[in-house]
Amino acid sequence: MTGLLLGAAHPGTLPKLNVYVDETGDRGLGQRSSPFFAMTALMVPAEDDWTVRYAAAGLRSVIHGGDTEQVKPLHWVDHFKRKHADRRLMAATALAGMPSARVIHVIVPKEAARTAPGMADRDRFYNYTTRLLLERVAHAAKGWLGGPRFAIVRLGLVKGMDHADTAGYLNFVRQGQIETWGVPWQHIKWPPVWMGTDWDGIQLADLHAGLLNCALSGDPADDACASNLLLCKHQLYRRNGRLRGYGVKVVGTDSSFVTGRSWWEKWSVG
Repeated sequence: MTGLLLGAAHPGTLPKLNVYVDETGDRGLGQRSSPFFAMTALMVPAEDDWTVRYAAAGLRSVIHGGDTEQVKPLHWVDHFKRKHADRRLMAATALAGMPSARVIHVIVPKEAARTAPGMADRDRFYNYTTRLLLERVAHAAKGWLGGPRFAIVRLGLVKGMDHADTAGYLNFVRQGQIETWGVPWQHIKWPPVWMGTDWDGIQLADLHAGLLNCALSGDPADDACASNLLLCKHQLYRRNGRLRGYGVKVVGTDSSFVTGRSWWEKWSVG
């Protein structure tokens, strides 16, 4: 783990950054599996976490008609199906209206994963993708606009995953057993925790991931499939002005699965 400079404040005393993580696609590599897997982190300064509750509660009220069912968590696959284009636009508009939020996407095209060492194992696939996401969260927390922050990471529970095993792998990495080239792991509270969808932030991370899924599931030449995703492009995290590899990380040597789409240039413009 990277040491602290002599006299520097411990990151745990810094302002907090709430980070909510969810995923889209499946971890399988068979021909019938999804063509990609992605993990999304929604990052919000702790003092602005009210915007998370505000957006989630508002969307639940609209979706559930203001009755007692509005306490049920939002799920992209359940409540924002293709036939509900109006709801998808509402979700994107609500998310885009969170002024201090930032978003990171790590995208794994399955064609790249099938030839990568170890990725055929579903657990290792998930663990490695989580590592890539948290590396970027750590950089974002350290370089946050307005000053460094201490990230509190909450990830959505994944059915069939041993999250204790994931935490063990991540701890192995952060202790320097695997080279991560200066990732400031000390800017993430350890260990991260896995939570249910009753958390508003997890629900909103799921919606961000759903917008990405719609865009990546459409025809590469079709801009319309990404229209809602584009509403949130101003929230993409950039490191020193750079988006690729930071706010949007595509696993593998060929990023064209994402960058070859007609809407990529619009999405990537700062």
